Amino acid sequence: MKLIKNGLVLDSQKGFEARDILIDSGRITRIDKNIEVSEKDCEVLDAEGFYVVPGFIDVHTHGAAGIDIMKADPNRLNELSLFLASKGVTSFLATVMTDSKENIDRALENIRLAMERGLRGAKIAGINMEGPFINPKYRGAHTMEHILKPDAGIIDEFIGKSGNNIRLVTAAPELDGILEIIQKCQKENIVLSAGHSGIDFAGAKEAFRNGFKHVTHLFNAMTGIHHREPGLSGAALDSENVTVEVIPDLIHVHGAVIQMIVKCKTPDKVILITDSILASGLGDGKLKFAGGQIMVKDGVAAFENGVLAGSTLTMIDGIRNMVKELGFSLEDVIKMVSENPAKLINVFDRKGSLSKGKDADIVILDKKLNIQEAIIQGMTVYSTFPYPQSRL
Repeated sequence: MKLIKNGLVLDSQKGFEARDILIDSGRITRIDKNIEVSEKDCEVLDAEGFYVVPGFIDVHTHGAAGIDIMKADPNRLNELSLFLASKGVTSFLATVMTDSKENIDRALENIRLAMERGLRGAKIAGINMEGPFINPKYRGAHTMEHILKPDAGIIDEFIGKSGNNIRLVTAAPELDGILEIIQKCQKENIVLSAGHSGIDFAGAKEAFRNGFKHVTHLFNAMTGIHHREPGLSGAALDSENVTVEVIPDLIHVHGAVIQMIVKCKTPDKVILITDSILASGLGDGKLKFAGGQIMVKDGVAAFENGVLAGSTLTMIDGIRNMVKELGFSLEDVIKMVSENPAKLINVFDRKGSLSKGKDADIVILDKKLNIQEAIIQGMTVYSTFPYPQSRL
């Protein structure tokens, strides 16, 4: 049993309020003022003066800390989970990108094994399949030779290899044969996301009516907005039931455009992602990624031709950018990294907010938005506190 005392607890309806949180058997059992317990084994953490928020959920990450999800075995995925937890991430979708079928199969099997064995840090909530059914012209960091035409049989094989853990699939809606992918994803309750696409505005609006519910890293690797050709980006902003991903590193999308996105979509329909790669947390230098060599300089990861290769962002740094650089409220930003992604991947019944009965996935922040504590299913995974502070 664990008791968090005196923290500024985020209520999704009321904002921050001084409250205590009682945790038992990995779940939140009570949120109230002045909770008292008599159990001798209860650990008490005094969070007075600190923000207490739901754990962050990153639905789009390729790795970090030198670990590439496409190549990582279960042990390396465990190391990645601990790094992510230190940045406030309590759940994530392990993102598999366009590659050879052999490499994709191996990555899916490793992720499945890691999920079955369990991770000490952030939990894998499922798999994000970014590709291979994408538009070659808008492939970004994805390798040309492994891009495939839509084939429901291939998706079916991937689902099997993953242990039925695929939660999100990115595809280009304009591709011939996309209908069978839409049908397969709907049958398997997999969220279909439009991305790496050259579709026009009218086609995108039609795709949103026919199965696409989400947009992968808005404005990146897709048709942008022109005043006579609004493109996929314009259609996403104009479709109120569609959620959109944003990479808040202030590199992939200009800060003014991020502000425009949130104004158009409202904080309820924006999901912040890192799109991080193995370079996240390592600093500048040369690395191999996606079959090529990238250079990381001043936090920007790019191939020799200048194409961005994902990001070096951590989620907590993205949150700081949103609050400190762009002026968004912490309450709205936390919604974009917890509640919204939880709803997207259908885990809001147990994650994404601080509520009685939900998993005790909790992050404690100081006023400068530094991670003080990451608690996952009631267990402290990362802490800068002298923990436990007291024991009754």
